[in-house]
Amino acid sequence: MRKNGFFLGIGLTFLLQACGSGAPEADGVITMVNQEPVVIRDQVRAKQICETQYCEPNYLLYANFARRRPPSNPVLTPTPAPRPALDHSVPLNFGKGGDLYDMAKVIMNVSEAWEKSEGEQVVVADIDSGIDLTHPDLVPNLWSNPSESAQNPGRDHDGNGLPNDVHGFDFYANRGEPLDENGHGTHTAGTIAASRDGSGVIGVAPKVKVMAIRFLGPEGQGTTEGAIRSIRYAVRMGARVISASWGGPGFSSLLAQAVQEAVDAGVVFVAAAGNEGRDIDRVPVYPASLPGVISVAASNSVDQLAGFSNFGLSSVWVAAPGDRIYSTHLNGKYASLSGTSMATPQVAGAVALALGKNRSMSPASVRQLICSTADSRFQSQVRCGRINVGRMLRAL
Repeated sequence: MRKNGFFLGIGLTFLLQACGSGAPEADGVITMVNQEPVVIRDQVRAKQICETQYCEPNYLLYANFARRRPPSNPVLTPTPAPRPALDHSVPLNFGKGGDLYDMAKVIMNVSEAWEKSEGEQVVVADIDSGIDLTHPDLVPNLWSNPSESAQNPGRDHDGNGLPNDVHGFDFYANRGEPLDENGHGTHTAGTIAASRDGSGVIGVAPKVKVMAIRFLGPEGQGTTEGAIRSIRYAVRMGARVISASWGGPGFSSLLAQAVQEAVDAGVVFVAAAGNEGRDIDRVPVYPASLPGVISVAASNSVDQLAGFSNFGLSSVWVAAPGDRIYSTHLNGKYASLSGTSMATPQVAGAVALALGKNRSMSPASVRQLICSTADSRFQSQVRCGRINVGRMLRAL
């Protein structure tokens, strides 16, 4: 007897190669075996297994979802770092290429927050396309697994089943070091955690430890199976914040369960609202539309909602700068990119600052803090407004 209605009226070929008008795409089906996600791509085997246990599509998930194309902005060489303390009375010094890095910090009032916290020793898991682990702005703030070693390739020193996970893990290529082949993850990591080293850029939380977790490939594409493994790893290895600049239209109960388990474990889950310019209260995207998630819209340099940004008075918690954000990129370089993917790490960094000040806060209390201190912007489109990081820390 079937334990679900998964195959009733739905062809397996459709599930393996879902396309068509607005249909979420999938790569095989996913089920749980011994509490671990397992993907089945063989149609005959999938049909046999899913007759007796729960299965669902292994949905595809994307960086910059709905804007699946390479960034149009060129990668830039380093420029001088923004001022350590941003003074509203001093004219902004825009960096090379017309980026708005300083403007984002001014809009969010980050300089006031830095007087109280820089996110010292808070661990933020950047679940994305990996990180350039040699980037000079990121090396000082990379999380290190104290019980693991890069020596003896293939050896699992800490016994967690994942060999050589020194700075995180690569669930896309199933290897220890999550090396970025896309640039998206390096960019989001820099927005969160670029160190205050006198050159390049500075992250919102310049003293956090960023855990590099990869499940998105070179084209910025992954699956719910990889996302689930990534989330569970982040929780198991001690992350307090998860930054998720990715998503897709397919609802996965298994992904929802992994997100809820993270929140129940005290992890603050921050996710991008998406870049389709539409109301996700009506057309949800995931994980942004899941309960307990801080879903983030993107604002622009004049403090308006960016035209590409999704919104939703119930589903989208807060907005943050996400237009032409200047941050770290591949091969030690820098780039200006736009999207709710760029807004999400701003909020993840802000959460890390708050946790650096008060480590006992629960995810629910963090959400309430963000909402109660946000600036009153986009009130018909976003639940709480635009994040004000300085006011957040002042409230603590």
